[in-house]
Formats: sequence, C-alpha cells, structure tokens
Amino acid sequence: MNSFNFNRFCQTLRWVIANDFRSLAVWTVGYAACIFLAEMFILAINNWGSYYDVLRHSVADFPMVFIIIAILIGLSMIFLSYGKKAKREALLMLPATNLEKFLSAMLYVTVVWTLAVFLSFVVGDTLRMVIRAVMYNNEWISTVPMVLEGLMPDAFDSHSWAVEPTHFTVAKIFCAVSMITWVHSLYTLCGTLMRKYAFVVATVVALSSCIFTLWVAFDKLHIDMFYGTFHNGEPVYEIGPLGCFLCVILPLLTVFNYWASFCIFKGFQLITNKWINYDILKR
Repeated sequence: MNSFNFNRFCQTLRWVIANDFRSLAVWTVGYAACIFLAEMFILAINNWGSYYDVLRHSVADFPMVFIIIAILIGLSMIFLSYGKKAKREALLMLPATNLEKFLSAMLYVTVVWTLAVFLSFVVGDTLRMVIRAVMYNNEWISTVPMVLEGLMPDAFDSHSWAVEPTHFTVAKIFCAVSMITWVHSLYTLCGTLMRKYAFVVATVVALSSCIFTLWVAFDKLHIDMFYGTFHNGEPVYEIGPLGCFLCVILPLLTVFNYWASFCIFKGFQLITNKWINYDILKR
C-alpha cells in the first residue's frame, strides 16, 4: 500500500475528524464564549462614540487577532491528540499510507479547524448582537464583514490593480501568499516535531525570524521590500531587494518545512521522546 488513493484518503480524513470531534466541539464552544465575553467587555468600557464606531474601531480588532491566534494554535496541535499511546497506536495502524494520514491531519487543522474557529466567531458575535439588542436596544450590527475586511492583506486590495503596475501588484500578492504559507508550514513543522509547547516554539521562531530579517534589511543593509517614488511628477513603483529575496527564500523554506514535517511523521513511533516526536539518537 504505497500509492495514494483518494477514496482511502477521504475515509482517513473522516476518521481523523471523528476522532477529534469532541475536542473540536469543546474548543469551538470555548472560542464562542471568549468572543462573546470579549466583545461585551470592550463595549462596556468604550463609550466614546456611536455604537457602530465602537464596533468598527475597537470591538472588531479583537476577533481579527483572536482568529489568527486560534488558527495558529490549531496548526501547532496537528498531532497533539495522538500523544497518548492508544490514540497513536490507532493512527499508526490505520490501513492507509503515511501520505494519506499526514494530508488528512493537515487538511483537518487547515480547513476543518479554521471553519470551526470562524463558526465560533460568528456564534459569539451573533450572541452579542442578541444580548445588546434585547438589553440595550442597540442595532443589529455584525462585525463579521469588518473582520473579514481587516483580515484581507493589503496586497489583495482591488485599488492596487488600478494604480499600480501589474507586475508590482502580482509580486506583492505572491510575497503575501508566500508569507502566509511559510507561517502555515512553520507551525505545521513545530506541531509535528514538538509534543509540548509547539505553539510557543513556533511563535518564537516566527517572530525572531521576522525581527531579525527586518533589522538586517532596514537597519544594516538599508534595503526595502516594495516602495513607490515619484520621477518627473509620475509615480514609479519598484520591487526592492528584500521583496525579491522573500519571493525566493520563503517558498523554498515552505517546501522544506512541509517535507521535514512529513519525514518526521513517517518516523513516528509508538513510544517516543517526552518532548519531541523525532528520536534523534536512533537516526
């Protein structure tokens, strides 16, 4: 059983979802309660403007940060539920290839978990609308459109296509997508490698890498990522050396992270190290 089979992959994905359903439901309910309580608290301490203004400029900021963190937590927990011997044995004994198992777990934390996080946000936000309408006679205003607008990277703004050269906008979009996929691959790698504190390790690595790169580029080398200047009164848009570098190095790092994650997963053992899933001494 070495070749990839789509039907077997779908069955494996169903097993993964069923195995983690109870945990997913608990996290979803907890996230929804957190969103509701946070929005109610922010509204209670902010009375500087209209209800809509407070929602747009204060309340909507929390779900944006919350959703990103919640999604990254899910990625870093890709194999956390298989830490115990019984569940790990069940995973390893599944009649499926390693690739089918790994892709099932990745699809679960990438798609199913993300949908659950968004659902919890919608539920928490809707509950806030109901309570505020009943208790304070406020309008029924959802922050969902505001949050979705805030989560959209600036590179995807339709205004960019109208005022910027096509190659410049395409490069910005490619760089933004590369950054997102690199973060995804990094948290997947840490979640596959680490049995404990995967989210903390991945966050430290991500922040340290970004800070170090920006420090070297801006403070030491004085190079830019993407910038616009004026020449003879006309706007000129340039892709800086840092932008070119990121467009090359980020996809390479992303491929390496996914490859390393899969290699680590293939080496999963029933009994392993307390902290990591990769037994270095046996390699």
